Amino acid sequence: MKKKDKSRILILKGLTLHLKGMPLKKIDNFYNLYFHENSFREVDISFTNYLTNNTIRNRGIIEAILKQYVKKKLPKNFIEVKAAIMLGISQILFSKTPLYASVNSTVDLFEGKIKKWRNFANAVLRNICRDREKLEKSKNDLRNILPEWIYSDWNRQFGLKNTHKLAELYKEEPSLDIRVKNNINFWVKELNGEKLGKNTVRIFNRGKIENLKGYTKGLWWVQDIASQIPVNLMGNIKNKTILDLCASPGGKTAQMLNEGAIVKAIDISIQRVEKLKNNINRVGLCKNFQAEVLDIMSINLKAKFDVVLLDAPCTGTGTFRKNPDVLWIKSKKDVIKNSIKQKKMLIKALKFVKENGILIYSNCSLQFEEGEKIINNLIKNKTIVLDKVLRNEIIDYPKEIINKGLIRTLPYMYNGGMDGFFIARIKKLKKYE
Repeated sequence: MKKKDKSRILILKGLTLHLKGMPLKKIDNFYNLYFHENSFREVDISFTNYLTNNTIRNRGIIEAILKQYVKKKLPKNFIEVKAAIMLGISQILFSKTPLYASVNSTVDLFEGKIKKWRNFANAVLRNICRDREKLEKSKNDLRNILPEWIYSDWNRQFGLKNTHKLAELYKEEPSLDIRVKNNINFWVKELNGEKLGKNTVRIFNRGKIENLKGYTKGLWWVQDIASQIPVNLMGNIKNKTILDLCASPGGKTAQMLNEGAIVKAIDISIQRVEKLKNNINRVGLCKNFQAEVLDIMSINLKAKFDVVLLDAPCTGTGTFRKNPDVLWIKSKKDVIKNSIKQKKMLIKALKFVKENGILIYSNCSLQFEEGEKIINNLIKNKTIVLDKVLRNEIIDYPKEIINKGLIRTLPYMYNGGMDGFFIARIKKLKKYE
């Protein structure tokens, strides 16, 4: 009796969940539990994570190729079959697995309710193996990398050249940015990374974050270089009161506390606030920190703050380097839905700012509906007054991230990449009380 391939069986489950719209972070949690319960070896864990991520990162190309070889309309319950064939194509085109093993290991997954599709899958995969060299054109067509709606949106917003830059970046594994409390030069050497700005180390080939030196002692936290800009735009915040809305997981919270601010942080769920507290506790920045479970849209705080940070929930399309699934599990409907909610949250957040204080609005979406269009609409209606960002405030960043006083970072910027962010700084004047 043939020994079961635990890794590929698990990958099939993970890819099926992905096609059903489950976020990769939740799939990772599912995997970790499965790894523990089934005594996976480290080599098998690495293989499972790599092949899952590699398949999702190349999903657009795989989908385009699949359409060439599957002409007939397939039933709605085809998801698991599609996931298995995608896994096979991923191995054939994007891994070092021998072709015969790529096909055979995939066909062996067709058991139980999908067994009747075994011959079909075998034929499709063998045809792809036969035409492997011809398929290089499909692999290299940048239009195939991104979902159609994303490609269309970005082409309209950023132009074809920049859209293709983003598509090229999507194929690459990202680096990791670490914000240190102090002693930047020491940490650059210790973590074998490169220095970004005054407080950030960029590292590659990191392995488990928890195993890196300094993690357990709380001497640094993970924070993308673009994610640090909202706090940088607050200026000197020592002893200033800040309301941190939608604060979890807490990278910006830690950054503000480390600079001496007095921070009240809120988030909407118990789980998110617990995660926030744990993260701030790990880095030892609990002084001047308070966290509560609150919904921004239902609270009525009497206190006013020097600064309010609203890092609003969004589609997260700017994080596609780290979260390759995000472009596939989100849709244009999500963008529109978010933009309506974000606008309401921004107007509500302004109520908590002191006269002559500032509101920082930010998110990690690349879609203009969640950024520029909201701000421009509120300015036009005289609901807000923009406090324009000046070049001398962001000298550690490329000058092209400023556009009419707003910040728009794109993932191909900054020495090998950064998250896509939108940031606006808003003045609170008396007449807007």
